[in-house]
Amino acid sequence: MKILKNVLVLIAISLFSINSFAQTNSGVAGEWIVGEQNTIVKIEQHDDTYSGKTISSDNSNAEIGKLMVKELKKNKGEWQGKVYAPQRKEWYDAEFVPNGNTLDVKIKVGFFSKTIEWKRK
Repeated sequence: MKILKNVLVLIAISLFSINSFAQTNSGVAGEWIVGEQNTIVKIEQHDDTYSGKTISSDNSNAEIGKLMVKELKKNKGEWQGKVYAPQRKEWYDAEFVPNGNTLDVKIKVGFFSKTIEWKRK
């Protein structure tokens, strides 16, 4: 009986550990280092979409609290949303591709596209 109890405890701990790891290291939610000036964007879920705001930066011109990602949701297996370009003061359609500790942000403008890699903090 004691062995069965120990086995059940080990299984419960294993499942909890796997679940915690999956939640923190997958998807688009979390804090992301953007660009070369240690700008950090925090992406969070709000109802059925995600959005992200700047929470810190080494850039003195960065607007802390500025919405940088909006209308982000998973559609047919792909994360689609809009990303803000502060230099141009415009919103662009983007595809967000999570890959462990990186998030590839593919910005599309007409026939052109550019991919920027964000790193998980």
